Amino acid sequence: MMNVARHSNPSCLVFQFSGRLTFRDSGAFESIIADIGGTTLPWVRFDFSGLEYLDSYGIGLIALARDAAETAGAHLELSCPHGAVADVLSRIAFDFFHQGDDSLRISAVHNDGEEARIALAGDFRVRDQDLFLPVIQSAMDGSYRRLVLDLGQLRFIDSIGVSLIMTAADEIRKADKELVLSRPVGAVRELLRLTAIDTVVQVVEAV
Repeated sequence: MMNVARHSNPSCLVFQFSGRLTFRDSGAFESIIADIGGTTLPWVRFDFSGLEYLDSYGIGLIALARDAAETAGAHLELSCPHGAVADVLSRIAFDFFHQGDDSLRISAVHNDGEEARIALAGDFRVRDQDLFLPVIQSAMDGSYRRLVLDLGQLRFIDSIGVSLIMTAADEIRKADKELVLSRPVGAVRELLRLTAIDTVVQVVEAV
């Protein structure tokens, strides 16, 4: 039997699973799908650290959750699986299966009228420039006036990451658009303060 605890922070909706996820849980999973479909947060995380078993029907339920997240403009990631659950997930081509490393993850662009949003998670380091800049370049093609980078799930950024954000801000400004950094926390917020990036790019607690 599946047990689920739900909680959220300013940028992520989290479901902590324990027990067994099987066809017997389809009814209970409907409320999870409904919660995901109604979220306005950029990230949804399934924490599988307490999940002991996952059957093929459970995999189908996860796929439905992924679809609901995409419809809501959110990005679903699966985290902390172990044992048999980790083995099953590793054999499936889920592009939202987060192996637990510190890699940078970037959500899809979510457009809302004159505003577009991209959410970052993990660690933003020099190695990530080939991942980050093409996403920004692609986002610049839209008709929005403001691009919001949600940093609420970003745990670390190095000086090169800050420089890449500054480069993005310059390019966006040349296109007569505005870059806004939203919800930085912890070490990320401190480095942005130390580098005085808030003097050239708007940094806000929430948008």
